[in-house]
Amino acid sequence: MKIIDTHCHLYDERFADDLSEVIEKCKRNGIVCCYENSDSFEAFEKILEHRKRDPVFFRPVLGIHPEFAKKSDAYLEEAYAFIRQHRSEIAAIGEIGLDYHYEKDERTKERQKKVFVDQIRLAKDLELPIVIHSRDADLDTYSIVAAEKPKRIDLHCYSGSWEMAKRYLDLPIEFYIGVGGVLTFKNSRVLKEVVSNLPIEHILTETDSPYLAPTPHRGERNDPSYLPLVIEAIASLKGLETTSCAEKLYENAERFYGTHI
Repeated sequence: MKIIDTHCHLYDERFADDLSEVIEKCKRNGIVCCYENSDSFEAFEKILEHRKRDPVFFRPVLGIHPEFAKKSDAYLEEAYAFIRQHRSEIAAIGEIGLDYHYEKDERTKERQKKVFVDQIRLAKDLELPIVIHSRDADLDTYSIVAAEKPKRIDLHCYSGSWEMAKRYLDLPIEFYIGVGGVLTFKNSRVLKEVVSNLPIEHILTETDSPYLAPTPHRGERNDPSYLPLVIEAIASLKGLETTSCAEKLYENAERFYGTHI
């Protein structure tokens, strides 16, 4: 099987001591490419350094996570300028979006919305797809996407309902969800329902590593080499043979990012 991890964070300090070994393990397990998504401006240079190290295996996705929407306007403008400057090296804008899990302050939520919209418009201007982080903010995320109508989105680590997924399917955009280790958890009933019902053409494989390792590695540091376990879970829910399922998911990733690997 050839596998693409559409969302990971291998620049995380938890990989500082053994990244070379992790990369080799990934390649032995069929992982041909990893799209590294940033959270903050501070991560941009690290991700581009990985691209220089192995431009086939590492593909940069740069954006400001909602956790950092509180940063100053100057910080954000410098990040956006960097993205424009490095447009030719970037596969998408991400991960961007909304996160209300710990956030109760309405002014901060409004700030997140503004930063989200600004980055959607940046992506549209640069003709890049968008990787979206949405946590406990389903309706606001959907409303912004519906209003802005970006061409192509990935709802990374999808945690919404099947009903919400159907609403995205009705929009005049290319819509994908990112599915990772959570699908293998015993308590992932809602996600299993979504994956069972959603056409496979709208599903992407991801790890969000170092987070959310699949069963039986739950609680460990995650890495892209565990993606075959996610693909097996998707194939089982879709009633597909694992290899053919993997091929479809691989094609989806190439289509979303607009690249041929």
